[in-house]
Amino acid sequence: MAKISLKKLVREIKEPWQPRDILHVHQTALRIAKLDGAYGWHVHLHEDEFFLVLKGRIYIDTEEDSIELKEYEGYLVKRGIRHRSRTKKPAWVMLVEPVITKTKGERTD
Repeated sequence: MAKISLKKLVREIKEPWQPRDILHVHQTALRIAKLDGAYGWHVHLHEDEFFLVLKGRIYIDTEEDSIELKEYEGYLVKRGIRHRSRTKKPAWVMLVEPVITKTKGERTD
């Protein structure tokens, strides 16, 4: 396996909302995505989803709260929680979730 440069991957990923699988560890995927603007409300009925901000700033909205995440901060969205991610400017995140997770979730908006 070759060395992985997150900095290089952030530079390479230009299209927003198109997560790219970086690697799989057992049944868990590490994905990098560019976020830009707001993604629709959705839910993952059977899987948790962890967001780690690599560059920029994002917000994770749930029905109860809105969480601001800066670079190198993370947040776990538990399965079954309706949520959306949004940005004011482009940002890049690492997603950690089961390989079977539909990255776009089940839309609820």
